[in-house]
Amino acid sequence: MDSPTAEAVAHAFDLGRPLTDLVFVRRGATETWRLDTTRGSYFVKGAWDGNGLQFTPGGLPDQLEAAMAFERRALEAGIDMAEPVPPVHPWLGSVARINDRLFRVNPWIDHRPLRPNDDLADWLGRTMAQIHQLEPLNDVGLPDWWRGPLWPRATWEEWIDEAQRLDRSWSSLARDCLPTVLDLSTRIEELCEVAPDPVTTHGDFKTHNLLMTPTGPVLVDWDSVRVDSAALEAGRVAHIFAAGDPAQLNRILTTYTSAGGDLSWPGSDLFISVLRHDLQILSDQILVSLNRNPPAWWMGDGRTIEKNLNQLLIQLPVRADELRRPY
Repeated sequence: MDSPTAEAVAHAFDLGRPLTDLVFVRRGATETWRLDTTRGSYFVKGAWDGNGLQFTPGGLPDQLEAAMAFERRALEAGIDMAEPVPPVHPWLGSVARINDRLFRVNPWIDHRPLRPNDDLADWLGRTMAQIHQLEPLNDVGLPDWWRGPLWPRATWEEWIDEAQRLDRSWSSLARDCLPTVLDLSTRIEELCEVAPDPVTTHGDFKTHNLLMTPTGPVLVDWDSVRVDSAALEAGRVAHIFAAGDPAQLNRILTTYTSAGGDLSWPGSDLFISVLRHDLQILSDQILVSLNRNPPAWWMGDGRTIEKNLNQLLIQLPVRADELRRPY
């Protein structure tokens, strides 16, 4: 998709006169830019193709509307986050449509990248607990996206047999790893039925969504909130940010429970969301390696995918054993 002009974005959000062209910031699932105008600096996000979008149940407009409603609730609760700039003529909420593309804008936040020695444990545990208390769903079970990497034994065996015929380097490792894959799949399927704590949540607590500002961390990217288990998300996020440091892991989770979070029910499956993600990456890359799906933007070329599959299959049984422990 073509990039917007600085003038078009400034006009759509009443940002004043642009002082420069849009300055590209990042490309991934979305594209982002910085825009400097006579009224200040802004962060511009062009995330979606608006051409032909229909307001149908469960479609993108519904998803965005739900996300923005949750974002407003988080702002009102005082979560450390960026506040969206309202467009002059909203397409939906804080989203504007410019030349068949959808955009959101926030004030630019002066920040620096995260550093390995940044101490986020207390902030992260407290913020997760606050977010998880915004919209408890008073339901049982996990959402359908949790079942994404779950496949029957026959399917996994078919993939492994095909990999062997195609002389894929990872085929033998996959056969050795199959008992671990099936055990994890069974455990995840059981949790999908019994998890007692589904909540609406930000859903993407990652280092690239945290900005370090002079006043502390700020959580960004609220466009794709989702339902998850509060405890299982807390376990996954603590594992990601602790980066192998047990003391940091314990501090994040201790702060989480002190702020009202509940980690009691999962027992030894507290960190299973980490392993579920591994299974998702494994199955997604296997289907690419077998020429059944095109590669996602983050996967790299065929050689990179083969290397990653070998590493993941070696590590998965070890990680499954290490992470099956109660907090």
